[in-house]
Amino acid sequence: MLRIQTTSSEAGIRMAVHGDLDVSAVPELRAYLRQVLGTRRPGHVEVDLAGVGFLDCAGARSLLWADARVREQGGRATFVRPTPPVLRLLRLLGFDSTLTIRTASHVPLPQPTAQAHPLPD
Repeated sequence: MLRIQTTSSEAGIRMAVHGDLDVSAVPELRAYLRQVLGTRRPGHVEVDLAGVGFLDCAGARSLLWADARVREQGGRATFVRPTPPVLRLLRLLGFDSTLTIRTASHVPLPQPTAQAHPLPD
């Protein structure tokens, strides 16, 4: 099951993704991001990938999709702290030349407002 923890502040939104980001989780990630972007137009969305244990090609393409949706809203997306296997796949696919990927988080957001939202099955 995919789990996404969201933290927000004036600086932007941080989405910490936990679980496998594969073809079965893509609809959940997209629905969640649509919901987040429907309630707020953040200037910056940071997607923390440290909790992603497995990423397949569909999951990787969903990151391109997420980046495009954030840009359509006038924001920018950064994908941070990918695990070595996740980073390796993103590099093999050449997505590291399209996506902004950082090995550390750069958006200081307060932790008390964090809410875990398991997505529906």
